[in-house]
Amino acid sequence: MHSQGSNRNQLARSLVILVAAAGGSYWAGTQTSHWWEQDTKALAVTPTAHFHKLDRFVISIPGEQYQHYVQLELAIKSNSAEFGEVLTQAEPLVRNGLMHLFSKKHYEELSQLQDLNGLQNEVKLLLADTLSRNGYPDQIDDVLFTRLVVQ
Repeated sequence: MHSQGSNRNQLARSLVILVAAAGGSYWAGTQTSHWWEQDTKALAVTPTAHFHKLDRFVISIPGEQYQHYVQLELAIKSNSAEFGEVLTQAEPLVRNGLMHLFSKKHYEELSQLQDLNGLQNEVKLLLADTLSRNGYPDQIDDVLFTRLVVQ
């Protein structure tokens, strides 16, 4: 009889351990999936850069003796995928602003350009100001010159 009671106690203990292990496994499984969901949401929030190219642009600039030309190609970096539509709508304003900016530059200044980042930042500020003054959202993160030829 003592052996039967001992078996029952062992069986009861084993059953309790089994239920505890199953409950612990279930709880750990639900917590792990919760952690994965948080990681997925964090990744989804990370902004992705979008690049919007403007068409090639040729601008005349004054020189000491002759008229010179600048050929400019640039891309605008933005975290907004919809910003390309804004640029398409505002393209005449953007091109006009670029023409005004570069027509004030002289050939000697651009042909010996030492600070490309400074010029890119100047263009970025000009475009941001032009867009915001005309009711467009300013979502420009960076301006990148993809080609700059001074002749």
